[in-house]
Amino acid sequence: MKLTNTALALLTALFLVGCGNSSTEEKLNLPDGKTLIFFDNASSKQYLYDTTEDKSEDMNADSTKNYNMTNKNGKLYVWNHEISEGKYEEKIVMLKDDYTIGSTLTYENFHYLGHFHEEDNKHVFAAHASSEFDPVSSSVAKKNALVALNKSLSEHADVKKEIAEVLPSGEELCNFFVLGEDDHDHAKTSNKTEEETAAHLALTKTGKMYIFKEDNVTKKLTESQSAFSIEGITACEEDKVSIIKNDDHGVLLFSAESQILYLIDSHGEDFHQHSKWTGSKFLPTGFTPTQLAGISESDEQHADH
Repeated sequence: MKLTNTALALLTALFLVGCGNSSTEEKLNLPDGKTLIFFDNASSKQYLYDTTEDKSEDMNADSTKNYNMTNKNGKLYVWNHEISEGKYEEKIVMLKDDYTIGSTLTYENFHYLGHFHEEDNKHVFAAHASSEFDPVSSSVAKKNALVALNKSLSEHADVKKEIAEVLPSGEELCNFFVLGEDDHDHAKTSNKTEEETAAHLALTKTGKMYIFKEDNVTKKLTESQSAFSIEGITACEEDKVSIIKNDDHGVLLFSAESQILYLIDSHGEDFHQHSKWTGSKFLPTGFTPTQLAGISESDEQHADH
């Protein structure tokens, strides 16, 4: 049977459409609604990237901004802050480089705490200086926020230890993300349901991604699918790989080694590398970040921390 050129073109197009196990690079079709912060701990350069408007902003350009990191070192942490019962807001904390996650955090252990503020009827990213959380002069709300942040950091350290203990022999944990444990986009469910559905995505130092879920009977983490490699990552370092939530189905992963942003998702099937974007195609020329953090706007914003 002979195929016309038109038919061949249509068949080719069909093969290129869909999710599948694609690792093809998208043309700046980044997930909408994200505010991404890229930071290079070597040069202190820091850029904010708005995925909806596809534009970047130099966060160190204005020396009066609390988030200016000129000549400073740090590490990014995304905090899902429960601002009132059942209502959460994503915030970004720039921790100091020498702070160990899980130890007691004081205002002297971080540079800034950022989130969306409303200015001229528009939501913009802004930050509070760490000095605003000095217990000598801070408000009750800020004192409570620091307690809640410490709880989040402690839980993060506990989960990290739990995942490290169940990795296969010969593998070491590089970084991780728990997807579904704190799902606040829908009606709140019981803790039991959340724990059963939470996917623990664990990236090892060899660049391999393992997926664990809690066993209903033993209550221990067990592998829920086959592990898979992340293209371009061969030597993962914790402070040079970042994993953040994209949506209910997946995460965004950034590697300083490959300088690539990856989308890892499931959508009713096993987790897999769905898409990738080379940083040089949407970030300023010559900027090679080591870390990523990102948040999305929610309906509940702008609390007094």
